[in-house]
Amino acid sequence: MKRLTLLPLSLLFAASASVAANSVDLRVTGTITPAACDISLIGGDFDLGSIDSGSLNSTQKTALPIPATKDLSIVCSAATLVGIKVVDNRPNLTANFDDDDFGLGQDGAGNDIGWYNIQLLTPTVDAASGSFIRSSDAGATWAGTRPDLLNHNVSSIASWNAGVGTDPVAVTTVLQPIKVTPLINPENNLDTSTDIAIDGSATIELVYL
Repeated sequence: MKRLTLLPLSLLFAASASVAANSVDLRVTGTITPAACDISLIGGDFDLGSIDSGSLNSTQKTALPIPATKDLSIVCSAATLVGIKVVDNRPNLTANFDDDDFGLGQDGAGNDIGWYNIQLLTPTVDAASGSFIRSSDAGATWAGTRPDLLNHNVSSIASWNAGVGTDPVAVTTVLQPIKVTPLINPENNLDTSTDIAIDGSATIELVYL
């Protein structure tokens, strides 16, 4: 027969106390995320419609009618230092153009169709009239509102303030009206024997300053 050995009560209490917790850790965790901004072009694309090749100047550039102004909208979750830069997705290939000229694609024979400019009009910054400002050195220094054309140079950034000084300010909402001015190369320089699809494309990118 097995015999049951009983431990003294004092030893049982000591064993229980040795595994009891006498402290607890408290942790405070979470993640602080930067404010985020959304950008959109209200009204969509600038559609030039159908253009009769016979209406083009044969030896001079032809300025096309300017479509309605559209608004570039920027909305941030909190006041944020932000700007925009532009990438020309259809750069002209056969001639030299300025940094504020954006290509319209090429015709079937590989001729540049022309270009357009993107003009900034007076913006609304946080529900009040504001100003746009420019940097030509990736945000190191800033200047006033002229010229008022967006520039696709890689070091060019546009931003905004309340119309005072030349430094950008943190914004929550910006409504930036823009309009495009298209120019078509002389008709004699284009292959008008078939339809020419005007295909300007630029990407406007948010830049957190």
